[in-house]
Amino acid sequence: MKPFSDIDLDELQPQQPPFRFVSALEWYEEEKALVSFVPGDGNLLMENGCLSAAGLMEHMAQANAVREGYRSVYILHIQPSIGFIGQVRNFTIYRLPKAGERLDTTVYLRYQMFNVCLCDVEVRCGEELIAVGNLKTATKE
Repeated sequence: MKPFSDIDLDELQPQQPPFRFVSALEWYEEEKALVSFVPGDGNLLMENGCLSAAGLMEHMAQANAVREGYRSVYILHIQPSIGFIGQVRNFTIYRLPKAGERLDTTVYLRYQMFNVCLCDVEVRCGEELIAVGNLKTATKE
């Protein structure tokens, strides 16, 4: 298995710059993954030097997509599927991240059945919790 630092995000999820809202997969466990991202002025969904609420939600969804993509490619040895957000619940933003701030986002898998996944997501800047939410996603078969 490749070290996480050598993994090309292109093989895990389809989004490309400037609509890519993840920088790296930092680690993966069966029910938890850590994904990092540093928003910058070149990203879409930046407003007044901060990642917008829509950008933060997209980052959370892409963090889960990277987790799913890693599971597909490195655990199941299949091509990753295109995913869709089915539902967002309890999406709470404590503050928006500024350009250049590193986000460390933990995705906790709560339930997975066939192509539907329920997960909790926490976004931190350093030790500061800046956003949380629950996602229901589905992948195309």
